[in-house]
Amino acid sequence: MVSRSNDGRRVPSLRAPVVLMYHYFGEAPGADPEQLFVSEEAFAAQLRYLQRRGWRALTLDEYLAALDGAPTPRRSYLVTIDDGHESVWKIAAPALSAAGIPSVLFVCPDRIGGRAEWTDAYSDEPLAAAGELTALPRLGMDLGVHSADHTRMVGMDATALHRHVVEARDRLEEATGVRARSFAYPYGTHDPAAREAVAAAGYDVAFAVAREHGRFAVDRVFVRSGDSMLRFRFKLTPAYRVISRVGGRAWRLRHAVRAIGAGLRGRAAGRAAALVRRAADVVVAGSALVALAIPMLLIAAAIRLEDGGPALFRQQRVGLRRRSFEMLKFRTMKPGGDDRALRDLIARELRGEDTVVDGSSKLNGDTRVTRVGRFLRRTSLDELPQLINVLRGDMTLVGPRPCLEWEADMFPAEYHARFDVPPGLTGLWQVSGRSALGTLDMLRLDVRYVQERTLARDLEILVKTVPALLGGGGSR
Repeated sequence: MVSRSNDGRRVPSLRAPVVLMYHYFGEAPGADPEQLFVSEEAFAAQLRYLQRRGWRALTLDEYLAALDGAPTPRRSYLVTIDDGHESVWKIAAPALSAAGIPSVLFVCPDRIGGRAEWTDAYSDEPLAAAGELTALPRLGMDLGVHSADHTRMVGMDATALHRHVVEARDRLEEATGVRARSFAYPYGTHDPAAREAVAAAGYDVAFAVAREHGRFAVDRVFVRSGDSMLRFRFKLTPAYRVISRVGGRAWRLRHAVRAIGAGLRGRAAGRAAALVRRAADVVVAGSALVALAIPMLLIAAAIRLEDGGPALFRQQRVGLRRRSFEMLKFRTMKPGGDDRALRDLIARELRGEDTVVDGSSKLNGDTRVTRVGRFLRRTSLDELPQLINVLRGDMTLVGPRPCLEWEADMFPAEYHARFDVPPGLTGLWQVSGRSALGTLDMLRLDVRYVQERTLARDLEILVKTVPALLGGGGSR
């Protein structure tokens, strides 16, 4: 189950047990930008799938034995959970115990019983108390260390490393009576000094995210709230792990890009940033249209063959400063039809009603959608002609979703800032849950994007778009 890299490190192979990583469970109290809240229904469905398909759940001891070369079933996995949110005690632990599935929970000892204050988006989220954590091992959940307080473990000196690795384990043992054997790096980031500190402290294993670096930075599969069952199944495959490991190697580049973006925020504002965005729009959209010409022709042919109607759908949408433009899409509906059901759905969402059904806020059972159209919507291929809108300048690569004119009239005034920037081919909404989020959540994300808009932020959203599309969330 292990191999050696060029520098001699023991690296778990792609056929080693899959390590799943969860965070919070249940329904998010508001927007869930990092997609941490896996619903109780989705979690149960994932566990049922693993059991039906013959996947073997491993204890931490069995996983460690597998790392040491012990024979292990090809379809085996370890469940890990980060942060110690109270939903682990309330939802995940009972569900796992009832299914007979062992797991490991990584806790920040300095945050026990407190709040997830390390991130603005989830700063009010309550963490499990010491008494609740103490009861978890009886339910089959081992406890590990997630640093002292969820600080990134890169560039730390020896004193800081001792606090987050050694002292944190001692405090966890004092609070729960459990001597941690495993460690997980907050945000998945680490460096040689951090790995050496964890190994020297006597931990048996340490986990990262997608940055495989030997036994003391094993990669994990991040299960998100926006994952469809199709994408969850894909995440169990060696192919996904290859993609994750390759992408994980680029973390330094991503952090460097963010740092450069922050430094240039002031100077790149205004016309200079607009010129950069426009140049990127032309280059990326033009290249994509050339590369996707044949697939787009095949899609157009499939649409026409199904019912003889036009391949393209043209519709007036609202753009920058509420100016109207003609947006292009592949047609996914039968010609004609009535959009009253969609208008009613959005009106209900704007009134604050919960319209989510089976994890999706999309209009269900729309009889106007064609057979080809269902596939195009599920994969978002229907939006490819919008690359032409990007070339024209009606849209940009990253921005708020281009809304219908009657939608714009319904939006409350506090969200009109979304019209201060051009609409985008992708955006913060698309990579933050999409069909799982209602209209009000979308508008809040739009305004947040406008407030935080930088070139580095746009690049980050573009990078996240491809895995978001693999989730099959589709468009409304």
